[in-house]
Amino acid sequence: MRLLIVEDHPGFREALTKGLSATGFTIAAACPSGEEALSVVDEARPDAAIVDLGLVGMRGVDVIRELRARIPELPVLVLTIFENPADIVAAIEAGAQGYLLKGVRIDEIAEGLRQISNGLSPISPAVARHLLARMREPARNVLPSPLTAREQELLELLVRGHSYADAAKALCISVNTVQTHVRNIYKKLEVSTKAEAAFIALKEGWVRQ
Repeated sequence: MRLLIVEDHPGFREALTKGLSATGFTIAAACPSGEEALSVVDEARPDAAIVDLGLVGMRGVDVIRELRARIPELPVLVLTIFENPADIVAAIEAGAQGYLLKGVRIDEIAEGLRQISNGLSPISPAVARHLLARMREPARNVLPSPLTAREQELLELLVRGHSYADAAKALCISVNTVQTHVRNIYKKLEVSTKAEAAFIALKEGWVRQ
């Protein structure tokens, strides 16, 4: 898998480059700014991108939006220190498919990249909690949910930060069945990531914390 890394901290950028290279990824480009990333993305031909939100110059959210405009199918993983709800929602709306906080191990980042490349949405547990808090609203009339009861149970577990394996164990089903339910959820909600599904379901009141 060819990666585009957009990270302005030299030491962290180098650590990402070395660590991910050692786990089998090809670093197509490692850029200190969004401007540089956009200038090389066509030539780099990445299969996935890692973007920090706190970039100097062009904002990380704008970088994500522009990358997705140029390569609509490009999966983007946010890797940042920012965990406030506004940043999380902005990144999701810009097109990010995963959101991890700095401090995770290199193998967790590698797994996150594999997940977004397979249409999944890795989210740090702390981020999931903030997303829940951001979307929690007073009781109101809601439209009927298109999700089945089991799909809603599963989505509630996933937005709390449970892995597919943990969710499968809690619901007494196989991981393959979990993946089937997730695909059905995405189709019904017309989304492509867990973060987008959580955003809609929580906003509409279809799932609870």
